[in-house]
Amino acid sequence: MPITIHAYETLDDNLKDQLENLYDISPEFADGMDAVERLEKALALSAQSYTTDFHAKLYTAEFNDKVIAAIWVTGRGAERILQYIVVHFANRGRGVAEQLIRAVTEHEQALGVTSFQPGCGAIHRTLAHLGLIHTPL
Repeated sequence: MPITIHAYETLDDNLKDQLENLYDISPEFADGMDAVERLEKALALSAQSYTTDFHAKLYTAEFNDKVIAAIWVTGRGAERILQYIVVHFANRGRGVAEQLIRAVTEHEQALGVTSFQPGCGAIHRTLAHLGLIHTPL
């Protein structure tokens, strides 16, 4: 399945609608609207990063112009936290999450990021599989 990865620092109405539908299935938020509101706050704070050194981006995996997965990336300096990953239920089990995390880390490393922290166990396992985090024995 050919997917494309996109990075966003702002959200248009179409993207908001797609994210609301996608994050409706996430147990980490009350609903999709809650997720989008929190994401917009993080992106707004990042836009003011000249005073806070805070960075936030949304990365999506898209198929036929539809968002099928998303992950938030936040942090300061050369460290990023990967969190709130969600994959549409119809696309689970196809390696979409790993493709997305791999593309995100490659893009962020090209921007000078040197350290990645997982926001949940699934992201931790993928980062460890990619050799980007070490799990103690």
